[in-house]
Amino acid sequence: MKKVLVALFLLIVLSTKVYSQTDLFWKLGAKGELSFKTGSPVVSSDTAWVCMFMASTCISDNAGNSLFYTNGFQVFNKNDAQMPNGKGFNAGTLSNPYYTGGCYPLTRSSIFIPFPNDTNRFYLFYENMEWGIEGNKYPDKLRYLVIDKSLNNGLGDVIGKDSVLIQNDTLIDGSILAMKHGNGKDYWLLARKYWSNKFFVFLIDKNGITRIPDQFIGTTYLENYQQCGASSSNIENNKLSYNFASFNTTPKIRPGQIDLYDFDRCTGTLSNYKQVVIDNIIDTLNAVSVCFSTNNRFLYISDNYKIWQLDLNAANILKSRIMVGARLPSETYDFYEIKNAVDGKIYVAGGACRYLHVINSPDSFGLACNFVQKQIDLGVGKYSTGGLPNEPNFALGAINCSIGIENVNTENDGFNIYPNPTHSSFTINFSNDWNNAAIKVFNLTGQMIVEKQNQNGKQFQVDLSNQSAGIYFVEVQNATNIYRSKVVKE
Repeated sequence: MKKVLVALFLLIVLSTKVYSQTDLFWKLGAKGELSFKTGSPVVSSDTAWVCMFMASTCISDNAGNSLFYTNGFQVFNKNDAQMPNGKGFNAGTLSNPYYTGGCYPLTRSSIFIPFPNDTNRFYLFYENMEWGIEGNKYPDKLRYLVIDKSLNNGLGDVIGKDSVLIQNDTLIDGSILAMKHGNGKDYWLLARKYWSNKFFVFLIDKNGITRIPDQFIGTTYLENYQQCGASSSNIENNKLSYNFASFNTTPKIRPGQIDLYDFDRCTGTLSNYKQVVIDNIIDTLNAVSVCFSTNNRFLYISDNYKIWQLDLNAANILKSRIMVGARLPSETYDFYEIKNAVDGKIYVAGGACRYLHVINSPDSFGLACNFVQKQIDLGVGKYSTGGLPNEPNFALGAINCSIGIENVNTENDGFNIYPNPTHSSFTINFSNDWNNAAIKVFNLTGQMIVEKQNQNGKQFQVDLSNQSAGIYFVEVQNATNIYRSKVVKE
């Protein structure tokens, strides 16, 4: 069955005429390249020196040929040449030294997204680096530039730099994610605020970039918790995780955390929050990077020297952990970024290592997942340097966004909306009285189309009779609680 699913996924990626971008080309570390054109990884003989390190992101055409890539502070074309205007962006206190050399160390801090209505233009979103909390590096800006691949004789060039989406609002490094919209054309862009459960969400469609209402879901970490790690989504783009590495820094003992969410591709909403707390006083597990199995049952974790498997269907997820691999005694490399590939396998990068390690059967339980170290040899003088490309699943098609309407809140409290779908108005219902409630309704572009303040009671009426058919976000908030859901007007 697995072979059938993988073959179907490859057929979608390799034959579709709808999607002109793929993630079949990986630019790795120092001089490393990997191609999945044929469905199986092929190491390139290219020897061009570009240090990708941890900020790598690439994009390829429908046939799997490289279009361009970035290391976080430069943009290169398919010939490994820096674009004429492909430098001098992403300024920051710690970013600036990388203009003149070095390997940008900010994990998963950049990502390409194609314009939904222009096959020649692409966004590159990226985070800068600043000195931040407790002397560590954190981004305080999320910005973007635009690339036109028709310029420079078809090799592409940058036509705009450093347009600001988020300014002076400290972010978690490694938090940029792009998810394919349920319509199969547009994209969602997500980033997370430091020391907060706040998510910034942007809709990227034919009208440009629109910030929809911020979402607050999950744990708000205390100020003595140092958040660093990486974000990850599953192949279907309907689940995501944020992992934070743990630190035993006297006198503060900080357990590692893994935050799990469901993601609605149609509305861009997060829900069904779960937290896995890793007590590093009694447990050696320390989440550096995570990756979902293709069947979404298992979560794999790189832990510097070990690879772990967690069963997401288990009643106690942490107790389900199984160590499926440990660094060979004769080696000195670490395990860093891990990532799904179109062949149905999961790849693991090692720091300053000429090899990639592979989980060959990620849908299988325990040691049957078949983790093999040093399975892919990039070649002499080539290194993965710990990073793997940060890319959305470009091949995802459309889903039916008119079904599966559900409450996106993790608490019950008797909260519900009816009728849903509606033809005109709807009722918000609670089991207990709410005082001084604020009710807001937003459309998909983030525009607030209804606002009611100082509402009291168990039931509230909202009229959408003057609004067009579509999906709307509903938010109800008072001094102590906040609820979000979605409603469909037909």
